[in-house]
Amino acid sequence: MGKEFFTLEASKTIVKLFDEAARNTGHGRGWVFSDFLTVARCALAGQTMEDEYHETIQKGYTDGEPGGRGIDTLKTAFHLMIGAMEDTGQDVLGDVFQGAIPYGKNGQFSTPGSVCNLMANLTVPADRTDEPRTINDPACGSGRQLLAVAKRQPHWEFTGQDVDHRCVQMTAINMGLNGLRGWAVWQNTLTLETHRVYKVGFNRFGGVIRELPVAGSPFDDQTIEKTDSQSPSAQPVTISNEEPPPHSETPSQLDLF
Repeated sequence: MGKEFFTLEASKTIVKLFDEAARNTGHGRGWVFSDFLTVARCALAGQTMEDEYHETIQKGYTDGEPGGRGIDTLKTAFHLMIGAMEDTGQDVLGDVFQGAIPYGKNGQFSTPGSVCNLMANLTVPADRTDEPRTINDPACGSGRQLLAVAKRQPHWEFTGQDVDHRCVQMTAINMGLNGLRGWAVWQNTLTLETHRVYKVGFNRFGGVIRELPVAGSPFDDQTIEKTDSQSPSAQPVTISNEEPPPHSETPSQLDLF
């Protein structure tokens, strides 16, 4: 295992909580981190991802007494992460991921937040622009560069794509918790192979993250060909005809997370 390195003090505590959940469930730290991203994404989805949530927590996270279960530890980590985001205005998820999960494996090194802010300050106007614009990062990581741009123009539309589903989930969570709108897409932007598409932004059924079908989305390679390679945001998918999530007798994730 590589040497841990964090820029935020809260990241150390969050990782300790992941290690505690790992001991309780018998999973490794990386596995727990991935499951944390899944349950956090589902918690922000307005009860539209309940099946995936319950499937995830059944992997040992509900064993034991309330208060000492793995899911309780992840809940504490989630609350701590939100508090740290509010206090620092920084990318806490990305700091945890870079400092304790891949250790640079497969060349996964996040651009430092200071560099992201510098790039945004040099290229993005500080005064609000009423002209609608879109920002795209085809290798978004945790969405750090998008967050830097959003500090100057939060009303723009943001799109992040990555080949690593963990990174896409971090981007969706970061965007959702920061009140941004746009897309987080699990996609190889070189081959256009697309696996999952998340639309981020508050919707009328609650939640800030919704999954849309790949087929027919702005990120479907067939759709891209038909729109003559326009910006993905140029042909948004409308969800105005969506039905509200069906009621289930299964306890809501909010009872557990």
